[in-house]
Amino acid sequence: MALRKKLESWVAPRNAASMRWRDVLFGGGVFDVSGDHPNKKGWEIFELGQKSFWAVPSAIPWDEPIRENPEYAEHIAAMLTFLCPGEKAAVTGASYISNLVRSEEAKFYFAEQALEEAKHYDALRRVIPKITGRPLEAPNVWVRFLYSFGVVDRDDVAFMMGNINIIGEQIANQIFHRINHRAVDPNLRKLLALIGKDESRHIGAGQRFFGEVFDQFEKNRRKIIAKNLATSIVLAFATYDLVKPMDALDVDLIEIMDSMYKHYHDVTSGLPAFPEQAILEKIVAHLRKQTPKTIARIRKATDESGRIDPQKLVAMCEEALKSPRMLRDVLENLPFLARAA
Repeated sequence: MALRKKLESWVAPRNAASMRWRDVLFGGGVFDVSGDHPNKKGWEIFELGQKSFWAVPSAIPWDEPIRENPEYAEHIAAMLTFLCPGEKAAVTGASYISNLVRSEEAKFYFAEQALEEAKHYDALRRVIPKITGRPLEAPNVWVRFLYSFGVVDRDDVAFMMGNINIIGEQIANQIFHRINHRAVDPNLRKLLALIGKDESRHIGAGQRFFGEVFDQFEKNRRKIIAKNLATSIVLAFATYDLVKPMDALDVDLIEIMDSMYKHYHDVTSGLPAFPEQAILEKIVAHLRKQTPKTIARIRKATDESGRIDPQKLVAMCEEALKSPRMLRDVLENLPFLARAA
């Protein structure tokens, strides 16, 4: 009962965002002009976005070159190239969320977030070729799969808000922060700082608004849990060749994932438990345990460009002949080795 009361305190009691026939005939919904905002923290984060607005064309002097350290330039570009299509997918996701939420606070905020995601995509699309001297590469099929299947479901607002604002933004913001520590070009660092400031607000929005979609989460929780498990597998395939760039940039994926799991627990721990809670916790515990092992296997079998190194692979197989545990690791890793080959 105490948890339920806490949850109810998060949910806006008035529908100020729908446009049903009832709202058209009798008022209310999107035609509510009272200006009351029960989710005060949600409204404050919307107003903060207005105060923090920046424009891509004037964010940095785009006619100047990006002079990045040659030792890290390609690694930085690789990481930003991975994140770039995710920003565009988030435009779609945030737009859908804005159409599906019921409070004015959430509707306005996610419309604002959609614009900010569009700015991030536009900024990255402009800056990456300035780092590499080459046109922006199209995302591969695994990245496309990740940012569609794993981000957007136009009929499931709880899935999208969870995967964008609670999980995705938290991971992306940490990566942007670590890249900015390694970058040296002042204009690139300024741009990444602007994006990171927005991302921090998007993370905060997950905490402010997820309670408003709890009913949908409760209804679709089995599908959401299953899709998130599948998404974690797709993520492993999509990021296989980024282990070396992350190493070069001191992007500790294990630390980042641990932080994400903790953040997810902090946001959802106050929600009522489900019958599947024990299974979900076991899945999360397994993923946390397997993440460092998977990364270690990738490091052991790939070269500096993230491709399979035949000599390293043969060495792994020789070691597997002497160790049942190593043999199991090699066999478990075969799908990922095929992805990198």
